[in-house]
Amino acid sequence: MGTLVLAMILLGPMAQGPKELKVPEVVKPPLVVAEGTIIPVSLITEMSTEHAKPGDGIYARTIFPVTVNNEIVIPVDTYVRGRVVNAERPGRVKGKAEFTINFHTLVMPSGLTLPIFGSLGGAGGTNERRGEATVVGEASKGEDAAAIGTTTVTGAGVGGIGARSVGGAVIGAGIGAAAGVAQVLFGRGKDLVLTPGTTLEIVLDRPLEP
Repeated sequence: MGTLVLAMILLGPMAQGPKELKVPEVVKPPLVVAEGTIIPVSLITEMSTEHAKPGDGIYARTIFPVTVNNEIVIPVDTYVRGRVVNAERPGRVKGKAEFTINFHTLVMPSGLTLPIFGSLGGAGGTNERRGEATVVGEASKGEDAAAIGTTTVTGAGVGGIGARSVGGAVIGAGIGAAAGVAQVLFGRGKDLVLTPGTTLEIVLDRPLEP
């Protein structure tokens, strides 16, 4: 065997060059949204204690992106579904209207659906929040007093015209006051109405993993 042929046999594998190295693909861990994260949302549909009942659906969407490590994990216009747990109308003499609500599902713009476990962090406007999931409406005491005052003045005016005397005005005022009290006792206070666009805050009670 010639020297040239022997050299080619010995150098053959080296002439082909090094084999391609396969680097294992790095799997990026999912970004976890931590417990306690606030998700601001805006209601899409109206809610009223006059008509709502437990089990009714609630629909909202996010109005501000949620980020983790400078990456958006919950974008704006992510849909949020929930339900009415309880709806209380105001009492006839005292008490305020209130909603107990629960948000349970996120629907991402990509179509990905994720369960969420959260409580209510805040409610827009002048509404109070009680406990972890209850929105409380405004009291109607001022309006009740105004109703009594208006009917008292009206009754006094009518009584004075009819009797043309101070006594008639006093009797009329008494009748008006009684009518005002009856209006308050037999009527209800203000129902709680959450209109489309009302802002709420959902606070995650458990971490959210895509």
